[in-house]
Amino acid sequence: MGVSELGRIRKKRIRWVPSSDAGVTRYRLYWSKDGDASYDSDYADLGPVTEVILPDGIPSFPLIAGEMGLGVTAFNEPGNESDMTKTAANFNFLAPDAPRDVMVEDVD
Repeated sequence: MGVSELGRIRKKRIRWVPSSDAGVTRYRLYWSKDGDASYDSDYADLGPVTEVILPDGIPSFPLIAGEMGLGVTAFNEPGNESDMTKTAANFNFLAPDAPRDVMVEDVD
C-alpha cells in the first residue's frame, strides 16, 4: 500500500453566475498570490462550466496557504474576452506533516 505525498486536503468550490450573453463558449479562471488577479496572472481555461473544484479541477493551481486574488472571464466563439469579475479568498491547501516512526509492539 502506497502513501500519498500530498495527504488529504479540503477542497474549495469556486462558482459564478454565467454570462447573460448566449454566445459564450468558455470561461477562464485567473489567480494571483500577490494581490488582485489581472489578465497577466496565471490562469486556466475551463470550458463552458460555471464552477470548478480546487485543487483537483486545475492541476496547475498552487498548493499554498494564504489569500489569493481570483478573476473569471467569459469568451465567445471569435475569442473575445469579457471584463474580469474579481474576488479574493483564503486558501489552505497545505496538509500537516505526517506522524513518524509508527511502531507495533507485543504486549504481555
